[in-house]
Amino acid sequence: MSNKYICLDIGNVLCNITIVPFLETLSETFNVTFPEAQRFLKRLQQIHDLGYTTMEDELKDEFGVKSPIIIQRMVSAWNASVTPHLEMLDCLNRLIEKEGLKVALLSNIGVEHAAMMEETLKHGGFFSGAIKHFSCYVGARKPSMLFYQSFLLQHPEFKGALYVDDLQENLNASKQFGFKTFWLSLDAPDISNKIKELDTEIRML
Repeated sequence: MSNKYICLDIGNVLCNITIVPFLETLSETFNVTFPEAQRFLKRLQQIHDLGYTTMEDELKDEFGVKSPIIIQRMVSAWNASVTPHLEMLDCLNRLIEKEGLKVALLSNIGVEHAAMMEETLKHGGFFSGAIKHFSCYVGARKPSMLFYQSFLLQHPEFKGALYVDDLQENLNASKQFGFKTFWLSLDAPDISNKIKELDTEIRML
């Protein structure tokens, strides 16, 4: 059985991202409006994904938080925004077993959520068998050229692999490096059908 190769984003592809409860907790805890909470998170996201900061450090800097109880509450709410999508993981685990699928995880992710992935994506041994290429460790974010270049330099066997992401800008950027692309978002109303479509696409590789 010859190997097949796939690269997968994590957020909204392997894990549901439910950010509203965190933003509501942030708004209530620090007496800021919901849009202000959204702006805080947007400012944080890029440097956080690059591994330059943590949620704890930003809470201290932005809101002057000193209480370890408040910090723990907010970090827990932040971490709870990420939950595994078991139907997707079951599909991929079957393909790993039956089709010789080799998996790489290409994700914009901060250090806290990266540390969580061993537990979050452990379903059926999925995470332990996957190659990890995370922005917080690479120092580059999708859709930058450096992100994809550094991955293929380390793992040239994935050249021409199928790449699955929920953001079209990331898919578009990957095409210049020879990736085949497949759009999938767990937010889609027909997600079960989309997973079946991906299953078929992989079997045809």
